[in-house]
Amino acid sequence: MQECPMCSEQMQYSNIGNRDAYKVNCPNCGQYSLTRTALVNLRNSNLSQRQKANFSGWLRENSNFELTTSNIDSLSTLRTPSFHEKVAKLILHLDKLTSYAGEFVQRENHWRSYAWCINEEELDEIIAYLEYTEQICISQSFGDRGIKIMPNGWQHIEKLRSINSDSKQGFVAMWFSDDMQKVYDEAISLGILDAGYRPHKVDQREHSGKIDDEIIAQIRSSRFVLADFTGHRGGVYFEAGFAKGLNIEVIWTCREDDVENLHFDIRQYNCIVWNPSNMEEFRKKISNRVEAVLGRGNNQLS
Repeated sequence: MQECPMCSEQMQYSNIGNRDAYKVNCPNCGQYSLTRTALVNLRNSNLSQRQKANFSGWLRENSNFELTTSNIDSLSTLRTPSFHEKVAKLILHLDKLTSYAGEFVQRENHWRSYAWCINEEELDEIIAYLEYTEQICISQSFGDRGIKIMPNGWQHIEKLRSINSDSKQGFVAMWFSDDMQKVYDEAISLGILDAGYRPHKVDQREHSGKIDDEIIAQIRSSRFVLADFTGHRGGVYFEAGFAKGLNIEVIWTCREDDVENLHFDIRQYNCIVWNPSNMEEFRKKISNRVEAVLGRGNNQLS
């Protein structure tokens, strides 16, 4: 047993085959993996408590993510959610724990990672706000640990589920290469247009800010993200995970000869597999999937 470098909880860890990396099971951050070098760097870093809380929240939302020296810097600049965003994260977690309306669920200490909280005191404030706004009630019979979603809470959850419902944009996360540009032009962009939405690939538009800031802003304003994992670029995994953390729908795609290389945490999703010799079929699969999941859009360019 060692202390988790993000939350200082006692974590279980084991070696990953012959790799110089560890599989971690932390009661607060959840399951993730990290390389030995990344672990050393994190232990020697000067990350603030807030940055560590952001790491912990990110890992909880992106189960089985692998921390490496190449992505630690990006994750250390994660934007801290606002108070109300933390409230939203916690009420959505309560929804996942609740089997039926009226059920009390038991509060657990690791809830602070679901709400990206530094400590239990911050989590207490979020729970107090949910109780004050009558989104939850707390049962005394559970020793102040039993929590039930109230009608205001269910209403808030429904509102959160319809996030960006008026957006006409589908953000595309993919490998930037000449070969993939053809796939975007002949299938991805057209499939999104066919479904009634406007495709946006961030390298197609001029912007004066950092590309990371532009990506985050565009994902936040999109109805969905289409993430193509061909080539397994770290940025695509990051952008898909960021969208999932915001409860924005993700459409998963990958070239058929590269599917076996998908990270194991992605394989649970219903991925559209495509063949480069049949772009028309891929285009149709995209439009069908988008419409099946989100309904037809009303983009006037379609």
